[in-house]
Amino acid sequence: MSTVGIRALKQNASEVVRRAAAGDVITVTDRGRPVAQIVPIRKTRLDEMRDAGLVREATKKPWDLTLPTATADGDRSWSEVLQDMRDDERY
Repeated sequence: MSTVGIRALKQNASEVVRRAAAGDVITVTDRGRPVAQIVPIRKTRLDEMRDAGLVREATKKPWDLTLPTATADGDRSWSEVLQDMRDDERY
């Protein structure tokens, strides 16, 4: 963790931001008294999972996908099955 005074921050703002972006936590002081911190922005959980190869971007748009029309047994629609599941949760 680094410390930088307000005057030095004003004169070297780009350098301080570059250090923060690289992962350094910087404490800003006013007359030697800590008043603020500049910290790097964390990646979102999704970005971390994407970088780790656990998820990937969708290859199709949702409106390009076909909807299932019947369940495995073929006699009830998915809407009916979903309605039954909702009813079971409520009662």
